Amino acid sequence: MDQHPDITDPVIAKAYAHPLRIEIMGLLDNRVASPTRIAAELGTPLSNTSYHVRQLAGMGLVKLVGRRQKRGSVEHFYTAVVRPRLADHVWARIPPIVKRAIIGGRLAQLGKELFSAAELGGFEREDIHLTRTRLSLTPQGWRTLTRRLNEVLVGLDELKAEEAPRLEDDPHAETIEATIVMAAFESPPPSAFETEGEGSPWPDEIQGVAPSGTV
Repeated sequence: MDQHPDITDPVIAKAYAHPLRIEIMGLLDNRVASPTRIAAELGTPLSNTSYHVRQLAGMGLVKLVGRRQKRGSVEHFYTAVVRPRLADHVWARIPPIVKRAIIGGRLAQLGKELFSAAELGGFEREDIHLTRTRLSLTPQGWRTLTRRLNEVLVGLDELKAEEAPRLEDDPHAETIEATIVMAAFESPPPSAFETEGEGSPWPDEIQGVAPSGTV
């Protein structure tokens, strides 16, 4: 069974645009948690959180994996089933306001993860990677860029599948919880960053590709 199917139904794509659902999916990626735990971590009302978890389950994006009796009630535990991917032709049909909601939710979640990782030493290994690359591309070059990023994503899926049996064979093996972020987007003009008396916030010396382990 394909663990990473495209979301081809625009209705599902629109439903997934809810920012809380994006945060819930992020918390349940490679993890099991209950709505109670999710609500506590996100600081959201339990009833609202439970509703959106059930909606995600109904869409097939998360699944119920366990139950536990807790003070006269039953606590349900869920995990993410798939990493949703919006096919290009579906993304093209989504209204701009919904696209902004999807991207805004993803960026907000990513920002929290990055700052939390930085505060807790997640960037202190000598072989971490953090780069920013700006390119001027023809339409053909842009298509090549997106194809190569997709190839990297496929490679990451293959690596995850290769590691799974090793971790199952040795539950006590040393593990490194890694997060990989890829993004390709049209750059805003320099004027979008400028304020009175200031230019681009990106000095020339840090533009372009930085070696692994540097910013």
